[in-house]
Amino acid sequence: MNRSFVPCLVFTLCASVAASAQTRRPPEPEQSPTPAWLPRGAFLGTFIRDGAVVPEVRLQWQVVFFQGRTDALGLLIEPTAAAAVVKPDTVVEDANVPMTSLQLYSLMFAAGYTSRRSSGLEWGFQVGTGPAWFRAGFRGGSKDRESYWVGLLDGRARIGYRFSSVSLGLAVGYADPYNYKRSSLARSYVGGLQLGLYADWR
Repeated sequence: MNRSFVPCLVFTLCASVAASAQTRRPPEPEQSPTPAWLPRGAFLGTFIRDGAVVPEVRLQWQVVFFQGRTDALGLLIEPTAAAAVVKPDTVVEDANVPMTSLQLYSLMFAAGYTSRRSSGLEWGFQVGTGPAWFRAGFRGGSKDRESYWVGLLDGRARIGYRFSSVSLGLAVGYADPYNYKRSSLARSYVGGLQLGLYADWR
């Protein structure tokens, strides 16, 4: 047997194994093309509670502190603006005191998790809290306007699909105010069931 044959054979086998290992190695996590100081997501949805329908829009800043190959965990900052398009006929039981306006503005701080599969399917959830300011108008009651600062707690789950560099999907959640004044006429209509669409370009 040719003495140079054995070293060549061993070298060839080692090179094949190394090439196979490199081919099978899972891809490294992708780095976001959007810098952290720019919004990396948005949410367009609505709150539904006790006859009030309050559309909302949110921008989302994301600071990812764990990025795996399929999972990400991060801190989220969401400024929010919402205004009612459907308002209750009355906010006082057994009296005719209709609500004429309702607006909500908040700044939410949340923790969020996202799992992205190789097929493009993704799912995740987030839970957060933050200060919120709501104001409302009424007609025919003991007061015609109120304005309060409260705390707002909310959480939502989402499922969607990754199209190239943008994810689109559906989200459902729930929000509830805390630290409110019990004398408020509008507090019962702040928060509630949350439905909407999200986009994520992180």
